[in-house]
Amino acid sequence: MKNVTIKDIANIAGVSETTVSLSFQPDSRISQATRERVLKIADDLRYVRNSVAQNLRGGRTKTIGFIVNDINNYIYHIMSRVAAQIGSQYGFQVLYAETDWDPAKTIEATKTMLAKQVEGLMLSLSEKEEVSLDLIRHAKIPYVVIDTIPHSYKGSYVVNDGVKTGKIAGNHFAELGCRRVAFFNASKEMATFSAFTQQLEGLKSSLNSFGIAFDDNDVYYAGLSVEEGSRTFSNLLSQGRGPYDAILCVNDYVAYGVMQSAEKNGIKVGSDLALIGIDNLEFSVLDRISLSSIAIDYHKMTTLAVSKL
Repeated sequence: MKNVTIKDIANIAGVSETTVSLSFQPDSRISQATRERVLKIADDLRYVRNSVAQNLRGGRTKTIGFIVNDINNYIYHIMSRVAAQIGSQYGFQVLYAETDWDPAKTIEATKTMLAKQVEGLMLSLSEKEEVSLDLIRHAKIPYVVIDTIPHSYKGSYVVNDGVKTGKIAGNHFAELGCRRVAFFNASKEMATFSAFTQQLEGLKSSLNSFGIAFDDNDVYYAGLSVEEGSRTFSNLLSQGRGPYDAILCVNDYVAYGVMQSAEKNGIKVGSDLALIGIDNLEFSVLDRISLSSIAIDYHKMTTLAVSKL
C-alpha cells in the first residue's frame, strides 16, 4: 500500500493541492465546510502530515520514536533510558511521547512521530488501540510493540513471559505452605491486557497443580499504583474477605501499597502474609521495604526491541 499524498486527498476532495495544504492551517482563508471535508478525507485515508523540512525528503532523520503509557512509572523510565543508550550506539536519537493509557493520545502521539519522520517506532500500547498501528503500517516504517500486545496484533514484539512469572509466584507460595492465595490485578479496564492475563494464567496453573483452590473470586482489581494497592487491601479487610495468607501483586507499586495497609492494620508481611510483587524495582531491596519481587529484565527487553528496528 503506497503512502497517501496531498495529491490523493485533493483528487478525492475535488480541490487543488494548495487548498488541501491550507486546510491543515487553522488560520488560512478556507471555508469551514471545505476544511472539514478535506480533513475527514485525510483521516479516512490515514494521512499524516510531514512536518520535516523539504530538504530532508528522501534523506535520513536518524531518529526513533518511543511511545510509552506512563513515563512516571519506573519501568518506563528504565526502558526510556536504555532505549536512549542503545539508540545512541546505533547513531540514533530517541524521541519520546507519553499517552497516559489514553488511546486518543496514542493516536496523536503516533501522528506526531510520523510527521517528524522517525525511522522506526517502539510502542507500549493500550491494548484497545489499533488505529495507531494502522497509521504506522501505512507509513511503511519498522515498528515493534514492547511490554504488552494488542489482541489482534501480528507484528514484531518483545514481551516478558507472564505465564512463567505467575508460575514462579505460585510455586513459591506452595513451597511456603500457603493455602489461600489472592491476585491483585490491574484495574478492571486493563485486566484483559496480555501481560496481566498471562500472570494470572501462570499463577492459577501453578496453584492448581499443587491442589490449592483458586478461582475468579480470589482476583481483585487493584490498579497499578501504591495508593490503589493500599486501598484494595484495606477494603478487603473491612469486608471481612479472606483471610488470605498470600497475595501476588501485578507490580511492585501495588505491593508497596499492600505493605503500607498491612502495617497500619497490625499485619506482618513475611510472617502473617506472604507477599510478592512483580518488576523487582530497585526500591524493593531497601531494608525499610524488603519486598519479595519477581525480576523482569527490562534492559534486555528494550535492547532487543531497539535491535529489531
